[in-house]
Amino acid sequence: MFGFFGRRKKPKNALDELIFAIYGNPPPGKRADVRQATDLANELLMGTIEAEDISRQAAGLNSGPIPYSTHDLGLSVALVFFKQPENRHKLFDSQLHARMTALEWLKEGLVAPMLVESFEATLYKLYDPGM
Repeated sequence: MFGFFGRRKKPKNALDELIFAIYGNPPPGKRADVRQATDLANELLMGTIEAEDISRQAAGLNSGPIPYSTHDLGLSVALVFFKQPENRHKLFDSQLHARMTALEWLKEGLVAPMLVESFEATLYKLYDPGM
């Protein structure tokens, strides 16, 4: 009525519902710096994965509909590699560092809380030493 509130969008599918849950409704526009997100993911992975593979993954995720922030994109890219079974052994030490870094980013307001929750839950399940 007075322009105080953004127009809420109606979700078209489950992905839209997820985006609205993470980023609000309406969600922000795309704003990730892909090069910086690639560097952040490389840091989370402690240089274990080829930079070209990280860059390719970052570009692919950023081309989708999710309006990642730079840190959200870096975290999401790293998660792709942490989830790959062939990388689990060599990324064991990296995942501990990445989980602590993600919590620091959360405290600083650099990442969406739901993404950090998902990141932590996934890595806890995949890298649980008791399993």
